[in-house]
Amino acid sequence: MNYRDIIVFDFETGSRNPLKTQPTQIAAVAIHGRKLTVQPGGYFNSEIRPILNDEKAVAAGLDPVEDEALAITRKERKKLARAPLPKTVWGKFNNFVNKYNWKKTPFFAPVAAGYNINGFDMPIVQRMCEAHGPVDKEGRQTIFNKIHRIDLMETVWMWFENNPDVKSLSMDSMRDLLGMDKDNAHDALQDVKDTANLLIGFMKLYRKFAPTVKFEKAFADGHIHL
Repeated sequence: MNYRDIIVFDFETGSRNPLKTQPTQIAAVAIHGRKLTVQPGGYFNSEIRPILNDEKAVAAGLDPVEDEALAITRKERKKLARAPLPKTVWGKFNNFVNKYNWKKTPFFAPVAAGYNINGFDMPIVQRMCEAHGPVDKEGRQTIFNKIHRIDLMETVWMWFENNPDVKSLSMDSMRDLLGMDKDNAHDALQDVKDTANLLIGFMKLYRKFAPTVKFEKAFADGHIHL
């Protein structure tokens, strides 16, 4: 049984490559692992100052901030130039996540959750931890739980992979399918709220139906699929 809290988080970025993109915003919401409610003080949101000079960004091994990305996330270069530096924001975010690490160890750290975090957000987390901490002796991130992770895109795939009416598994497609408001989509705080609602809905669904399924010795009679 899970007693760890869940941190639903999201980056907005200046390009698409998670190995080189510059974060422009991070937001998160802390969900109680048993109650599935927002924890006290459970919201985090901050813009992040990227390197806005293209030559300096490339020299630092990073992608330049793209106008197309700024248009999608509704960010302005002048405002981003006044945002806190990545190191400052990451330190505050680390403190936020650590509030919900009840044993203060990487194995009891909150479970990271989000939409497509395996393919996009977690590589950025690893980069931020390498640059600003925390990491373990092997250099792996320790801000989030080292074992468990919830990528809602994978959950959605399991539920809809056989549904011919679902043409895309993007978060915007899920908003359309589920009747969620898209007015503030691609703002990190709104994205984490939408993803958290999706997470809580699926977890409540699992908790409702899982007790009705007989798992114990399900293959004991020799009836297997391969």
